Amino acid sequence: MLKNYLTTAFRNLVRHKTTTVINVLGLAMGMATSLILFLLVNSETGYDRFHTKFDRIYRVVMESDGNERKNYSSGVPPVLWEAFKTDFPEAEEVVFTSYYGAGSLVTIHTPEGEVKKFDTDNNLVFTQPSFFKTFDRPVLMGKTEDLLAEPNEAVISRTTAKKLFNKEDAIGDLIEFDGNEYKVSAIVEDFQSNTDFPFNIMLSYVTIKKQKDEAGWTSIWSDEHCYFLLKKGEQIEEVERRFPDFYKKHLGEKNDDHTQFHAQALASIHHDERYGNYSYNTISYNQIAVMSIIGIFLIITACINFINLVTAEAIKRSKEVGIRKTMGSSRSQLILQFMGESTLVTVMSVLLAIVFASLALPSLNTFLNKSLLLSWSDPKIWFFLVGITILVALLSGIYPSFVVSAFKPAFALKNLMNSKNSSGYNLRRGLVILQFMISQFFIISAIVIIMQTNFFSSKDLGFSKDAIVNVPIPENARGGFTDGSSKMRAFREEVSKMAGIELASLCSYPPSSGSVSSTNFYIEGREEDFNVQVKMIDGNYLDLYNLKLIEGSNVQDIDTAQGFLVNEKLVTMLGYQNPADIIGKQLRQGGRDFTLPVVGVVQNFHTMSLREPIEATILFNRIRSYSTISLKVNLNQFQESIKQIQSKWEATYPDHIFSYKFLDEEIREYYEGERRMSILISLFTGIAIFIGCLGLFGLATFMANQKTKEIGVRKVLGATVESIVVLFSKEFVKLICFGFLLAAPIAWYVMNQWLNNFTYKIEIGPLVFIAGLAITFTIAMLTIGYRSFKAAVLNPTQALRSE
Repeated sequence: MLKNYLTTAFRNLVRHKTTTVINVLGLAMGMATSLILFLLVNSETGYDRFHTKFDRIYRVVMESDGNERKNYSSGVPPVLWEAFKTDFPEAEEVVFTSYYGAGSLVTIHTPEGEVKKFDTDNNLVFTQPSFFKTFDRPVLMGKTEDLLAEPNEAVISRTTAKKLFNKEDAIGDLIEFDGNEYKVSAIVEDFQSNTDFPFNIMLSYVTIKKQKDEAGWTSIWSDEHCYFLLKKGEQIEEVERRFPDFYKKHLGEKNDDHTQFHAQALASIHHDERYGNYSYNTISYNQIAVMSIIGIFLIITACINFINLVTAEAIKRSKEVGIRKTMGSSRSQLILQFMGESTLVTVMSVLLAIVFASLALPSLNTFLNKSLLLSWSDPKIWFFLVGITILVALLSGIYPSFVVSAFKPAFALKNLMNSKNSSGYNLRRGLVILQFMISQFFIISAIVIIMQTNFFSSKDLGFSKDAIVNVPIPENARGGFTDGSSKMRAFREEVSKMAGIELASLCSYPPSSGSVSSTNFYIEGREEDFNVQVKMIDGNYLDLYNLKLIEGSNVQDIDTAQGFLVNEKLVTMLGYQNPADIIGKQLRQGGRDFTLPVVGVVQNFHTMSLREPIEATILFNRIRSYSTISLKVNLNQFQESIKQIQSKWEATYPDHIFSYKFLDEEIREYYEGERRMSILISLFTGIAIFIGCLGLFGLATFMANQKTKEIGVRKVLGATVESIVVLFSKEFVKLICFGFLLAAPIAWYVMNQWLNNFTYKIEIGPLVFIAGLAITFTIAMLTIGYRSFKAAVLNPTQALRSE
């Protein structure tokens, strides 16, 4: 019996080739996209879950009041970990990590006397033996106990060993970092792709502990973290309860900015955008929910196509059903036959979806910088594929099976199954409205995201960002070390004289940067302090970045500060109505005997991304804090200029690797997530529209099959092709409008929630919705036009003979 059902189902699918291809293609597209989204969600929610003690690992984080908002920091004072270990016996292990990002360099001295330089690729960290007792990092060779317990000890990954020494067994070899040599004591497995601890080179923290401890409790660097492993049976709530007393004990009773310590579970580190992580990659639970909903929507819209097309074709199969019923077939047997067809189509679609997904993954991985993989050893993949096969087969097959099997033999044999109500016509209309709603939601969302992304690139940031190149200065070659100051100044002067270089400036950071420094200041006559961002600059900074001085004078081009520049935001924050009123006022940096007058006020400029408001900022000279040389270049001569700059740079800093970046590229990277989202949403929109067009084709086919004789009569009575096409289109115009009325308020609400993540954003005006509706109309009319035109040009005599 089963064999008979499958044979019959296969023959019917072959007989109706066009419908079968459309069904398989529509379902395959929807399922392929859902499969990719499943892989992405599975990857993002699986970060660091491979650690065997995952559910007991926490990070100490800080929260405080800012000038106008809360400040969140994953960085903690370097002396905190020892105090935490003493005061919280609930912790089985405590781990401190000091992570080094861009610009970090290791040096290898070969036996032949050659010196090789390697960039650490943002994968170097100082840490402690407790790291290996808390986190899983398999040791391949070398020491297995008390790793990194000794000074000048290094643990490196297998890939790093090959990169640095051209061999896996590098035990005993030496690497140099920041003036110190470290002996490799162990080789560990490479870090997994789904981790927020991307460490390839791990150095013993004890080597630099004394230097770090000198900063005490007042120094916080965002990449210095404290993790702890909670003992079994202990409650994290007890740790949280005692954090206020811990703060008072080590930082005193005074807490003007209401600083609080918290314990953040390892499970939330990858999903909490407030604190960030070492992979510099977070994805919120809301974003994960959005991806899941998109996958579900695409599956639903693909199933709707199947239902519409099968029921549209059902009219042609009414005689077959009538004969089968007359010959004794029961309704249950007919349901099984049609369910068999839908299951066969679903299985074919799943196989095709796997092919589509496999072909798309390499490009998608490159685009998203991911390592998504269809791993057949992963039971989750099998669970998803089997589950989606059963679900789609049921969703897409049950309704058509019951509709077709319900045909009455007498009406079916006479081909009188043309009543709208006989085939659930209203339900099909509702399903197409749902498709239009989904498609228009995607279209409106894509328009808003693209507009916001374009807004980022066109918004005036308050400074010039074009044709400016930033070259990092090596950390151990800056102003605080020996002749670092004279080297930097000499390098700036020589580069300034090169052809194609219009201006050069030494500074800590560009006006807008992913790295910011902040501290507290006091103004004369007031006891309360205020928190501000600080930027160290030279006398050329304002001219190079075209920062507008609106009151007072620029800082002098000297190594030591003689006065402060402040921005308008600071002026208004302190309550001054006129920028001139703050000129001459004395500012003192909190915790230091560093007091200078305000000499000038600059126009507001954005120091961070447009997600954040403009911050109160102070600018002043301090050569030992310069980390960048900014160059205003003539783009027509850039290729020649950069070669000369590199040559001079390598002569000045021979132990380091030259690198540079255009400022506009750095700023564009702030919004890389939004840019990728706009592309992905546009892609999903295209897929939803494509699948939706198949649904339109299905309903148009159904209508054409129902109205064949009516069209013939109308043409005999003189109706034109145009009037018949309009007759078809009226129905779909109603469906589009209903879908729009449902989609518009939902899209408006969702997109406004997304835009609330940004301080500076576009307004969603009526043009967005008009554009969305216009795009939908255009696509729908093109799809409907083909099928309605085909029906309209049919010879009337053939139409009138139609049964």
